[in-house]
Amino acid sequence: MARRPANHNTARQPVAVDQLPIMGRRLIKLLERQLARLRHADAHGNRVLHADQVVVAHLIAFFNPVVESLRIVESVFEQPRARRLFKLPEIRRSTLADAQRVFDPALLQPLVADLLGRLQRQPRAAARLDDLTRRIVAVDATFFEVAGRILWALPHNRTSRRGSVQMCLHFDVCDGVPVGFTLLPGSAHEGPELRRNIQGNTLYLLDRGYQSYRALDAVVAADSDFVVRLRQSANFAPLDKRPLTVADRSVGVQYDWLVQPSDRRQAFATPMRLVEIQLPEAAESVRLLTNRLDLAAAEIGLLYRHRWQIELFFRWLKCVVQVRHFMSESPEGMTLQLYVALIGTLLIALETGAPPNKYDYALWCLMVCGALTPREAREAMDRRRAERQRAAAWQRQYNAGKKAAH
Repeated sequence: MARRPANHNTARQPVAVDQLPIMGRRLIKLLERQLARLRHADAHGNRVLHADQVVVAHLIAFFNPVVESLRIVESVFEQPRARRLFKLPEIRRSTLADAQRVFDPALLQPLVADLLGRLQRQPRAAARLDDLTRRIVAVDATFFEVAGRILWALPHNRTSRRGSVQMCLHFDVCDGVPVGFTLLPGSAHEGPELRRNIQGNTLYLLDRGYQSYRALDAVVAADSDFVVRLRQSANFAPLDKRPLTVADRSVGVQYDWLVQPSDRRQAFATPMRLVEIQLPEAAESVRLLTNRLDLAAAEIGLLYRHRWQIELFFRWLKCVVQVRHFMSESPEGMTLQLYVALIGTLLIALETGAPPNKYDYALWCLMVCGALTPREAREAMDRRRAERQRAAAWQRQYNAGKKAAH
């Protein structure tokens, strides 16, 4: 076997840290203005760890799923290279634990609003909804299990060994991004949260947990609209039956009525409409109440089907980015961690110009740790999206051909 020349160097020369195209720096650059505001907002002469540094530390953990505890965060920033890359001091877990209890998570609302304002607006999910100029927002809650020692999160049933908290989320179904949330104990009811956070010029898509005449009247009073799924126990008296079109019947609409509550002690401030739809895959029909009298019954059903987008986002949080373990036991610390998850999601959406998916998140994790350059990751994301669009187009064409053959 021939020997290689003695002067042939087979090992790659290490690249200086400052020359690496680290996405972590770009990550901080995207938030630079808002992070500077955070630094001034929590300015205090005795603090060694500021709100902007806490947010960056949590973002690094968000984009590195193995960093799931304060001890691991401490280990990361014990390394001089990590501190240089992200311009952070050495972070002790006790200091970070204290900071999570002290800092007000509401300080992050302007940061989230800034990212939302910079997002490119997405086309409507269905062409028939183009006439709806209002923002379409789904509202729902999801639960996270927490340790039984967290007293404020214990359920009313004290025999349970586990506590829980719930995230009441407001989600823009057209852009595929969250627009706000509230963290509540698991035993609290999510209905009052909606009344406290109603926005004008919005169409709310609501599930059965939000069936409250007072809340629905409050939505209308704020110059907004709603489509809410009713419990089977809700009773209404029909005032007028509206005719059904061929399109309505083709999607399973059973009836379309103007209604009032059967209970005489209850009343709506404005006329309400009840639409019942029988879906082929469902055992029971879906009853939808709305104040929109101008839309076709089929469009009411189409709107409610888009509420499923919020369920997909909950799956994103729990299964893809794996927000299951909280690094704090205080409401403030848990809220902070969920805010950072929203910020990370919005950063990916801002970079890709589309609702993020699992593939985007994986590539971003590689960018943040320096394994990929932003250009390489963006090219991979674009290539993957093009592949999925071609596959979806082929599937639509195939399904249309099968339908035509029958």
